[in-house]
Amino acid sequence: MSAPLFKTDILFAQRLLSSAGLYSGRLDGKFNADLDKAETEFDKFFKDTADQLGSFDPRSEAAIATLLPKAQVMARKFMQIAVKQPFQVKLISGTRTFEEQDALFRQRPKVTKARGGQSNHNFGIAWDVGIFVDGKFLTGKNAKEDKAYADLAASVKAKLQGIEWGGDFKSFKDAPHYQLATGKTVAQVLALLEKGKPYV
Repeated sequence: MSAPLFKTDILFAQRLLSSAGLYSGRLDGKFNADLDKAETEFDKFFKDTADQLGSFDPRSEAAIATLLPKAQVMARKFMQIAVKQPFQVKLISGTRTFEEQDALFRQRPKVTKARGGQSNHNFGIAWDVGIFVDGKFLTGKNAKEDKAYADLAASVKAKLQGIEWGGDFKSFKDAPHYQLATGKTVAQVLALLEKGKPYV
C-alpha cells in the first residue's frame, strides 16, 4: 500500500478500505489476504489516477496516496487548478489515524479542535495545503498571506463542485483545509466508517 500510516493501525485500514468498497473481509484488526488484495487494488487506483489526471510534487503525492479513491480524484483535480496559481501549492497532509489526530490535538499552540474520530482527515476525505512563495511557506500570519489562501480557494470553488473549504467554517476557520462534501455530520461519517460502510 502506498500509505504506510495505514499499516500502523490495521483495523483503521480495514474500515477505510471497506468504506471504499475495496475490502470485504472481517473488521478485526488482523492482517489477512483480503486486506492485502484491497491494498493492492488501492495502490493500482492511485497509480492509474496519477496517469490519467497527472502527478505532482512528492509531498503532494504522499498526501494523495492516503485518501479514499473519490478524494484522490478530487485532490488531483484540485492540484490541476493549484499549479496555475502565481505561487506554489503543495498538499501537506492527508488522512490521519485517530492516534495521529489525537497527537495533533494535544499540540500547542492549538492547530485543531478535533480529536481522533472528529475530523474529516480521519475518514480519507480531507487534505491540507501549503502555499509557498520563493520557497517560503506562507502560514497566513498576515493579510497578504491570508489573501493567497483565499485567492486559491476562490479559484478552486469556481471550478470544482463537491468540495468544501475550511476558510468557510463558522467556528474554526481553517484556510489550508479542503474536504469532500458528504452531506453528513462528522458523527454520521464516523458511524459509517466504524461499520466499513460508504459515506462518499
